[in-house]
Parts: sequence; structure tokens; C-alpha cells
Amino acid sequence: MLLMTQLHIDIARNSTDDFNLFHDKSRWHWLRGNPFEGPIALGFQLGCFIEYQCKLLDMNGASDIDPEQFRFSAYEFSFANCVRPDDEVSLSVKSGKWSNGDGPSIFSRRLILKANKKPAIIGHKREANDMTLPLPSKLPPMHMLNDLSDRDLVPGTKYFLKRKYMIVGNAKNFLASAGAEQSLFIDEFADKVDFPEMYPLGLISSALLERAVFEDIDLISHPMIYASQKLCIDKRQLEELRSNDAINILVGPDISDDANEFGPESSNKKLVIQECVAYGKEEKPLFIAKVCLIPLNSLIKAKSE
Repeated sequence: MLLMTQLHIDIARNSTDDFNLFHDKSRWHWLRGNPFEGPIALGFQLGCFIEYQCKLLDMNGASDIDPEQFRFSAYEFSFANCVRPDDEVSLSVKSGKWSNGDGPSIFSRRLILKANKKPAIIGHKREANDMTLPLPSKLPPMHMLNDLSDRDLVPGTKYFLKRKYMIVGNAKNFLASAGAEQSLFIDEFADKVDFPEMYPLGLISSALLERAVFEDIDLISHPMIYASQKLCIDKRQLEELRSNDAINILVGPDISDDANEFGPESSNKKLVIQECVAYGKEEKPLFIAKVCLIPLNSLIKAKSE
């Protein structure tokens, strides 16, 4: 269990460069009609709490399998409610099941993250030996990314490039923001650097915000909040990353049904869906993500109906 505080939220923001005003203790009210009436925790910060709690279960032999035998970790989250400062955060995880489909075998555990005993995130933690998300189409070649300018569209594509760096200090702070024991991941005395899976994934928020700024979207008048996340990360690649290694995050355009009908700032827009792909040192993706966001204007309109 974790007692969420504003300090936890601030640490998570600072370690991932997430400047979304939903998390700002002094400026959350700049978002007109903000239904949360105060700052809220970061989605990926809560994901890190989930990752840590699942790790503890595995270490204590509470899991039916050894996650280390799988190359990929996947998470599917649906956000049912927010987590505020002074909320007690807890996680319940059900026994895992193997998939019965025609594709590769996947071991899946259903989970519920609760804030003050009420569901905030409902989803799954999955283990697989193949990516659980398809690679988006028309991606630029990985080998050209390091030579491109940061915070710009990749020439000839609709993908926005955000370059981030794996920083041990930031990863340790991100772990602290989720109430995690840092030495289980990073221990200088043991020459151990195992970045948590949610740390590079948590940089997605910064990349999304940077793309919005690039597109001149007014993040005060037209903010967005996560509705759901589908995430898959290559654990083998993650193990090879060290401090100051660069990762190139590609943020795709909105692919929702009404992406071409309404502009990104339209109050009529109900959902924004974006695909993100990150590359580290290899030609294969470090992670693939598909995130769904709800514009605040749409959320307010839905609550009033």
C-alpha cells in the first residue's frame, strides 16, 4: 500500500519531464472546468506502482510462472478514476491464465489498482515472447533517427521525434514516486542497473506533450487525460541500457475515427488515439504503445449530459 502525497507526484513529474497541468499543485485550476478539483497522480507513476507490486509477488513466489523466461512485458490499463494526494493506493492481482488463441502463448494476470478502496485502474499484466502490439505502418528507418533533429517531424512522415536519455538518477526518483525499493532495481554497491519497465514508458507523456506544443495545441484550454494504455516493452533490450543512453520516441498522429473530421482542439472530439514506438540501440523497437486520451472538454460535456 502507498499513501500518495503531492511530493510523490512532484517527484514523478520531475523525473519524466511531464509538465501536464493536471499534476501541478499550484496551477491545476488553470484548466477550466477541471472535474478533479486538485492535482492528480501520473498514469505511468501508478503503472510503476503496479510493476513494483507485481515484482514483489514474483519474488515471494506468489506467481504461477517465472516472468524472467519471457522477453516481453505488456500492460493494459483502463483508467476508471483518478488518484489524489492523501489517497491510499493498493493493488489486487488475480491468478494468471494462459491465452488459448491461435497466436503465441501469453500469460496474463488481471489486476485492479484502488484508491481508498475504489477502482482507479483496471487491467492486465502480461508476459510474452513476442510483441503483443503490432508495429505501426510507415515508420521511418531506425538507423536514421539519431541523425535527425529532436522535437520535429521525421521528414516524409507524420511521426514526431522526441529524443530522451536514460538517466539513473531520474529512474531512482521515479521508483521513489511509486513507493518502490530502489535497490531492487538499481544498486551502485552491487554494480546493478536494471531500469524499471515503466521508466522509459513513462517518458511517453513528455513526448506526447512535446508533440502537442509543436502542433500549437493550447494545453491550458484543450488538455487531455488518459482513458487507456496498451504498452509492450522488450525486457532484453531494457537490460542492456545504461545511463545516458539515448532512446528515440516516435509519436504518431491521431488515428481515432474522427481524426480527420475535427481538429485536435475541437470541443466535439471525444477521443484521441496515438501510437508511440521507441528505439534504443537495436533495429527492433524497445517498446510499442497505443494510448487513448479524452479531451477535457469532451469529459466535461459527457458529465453534464
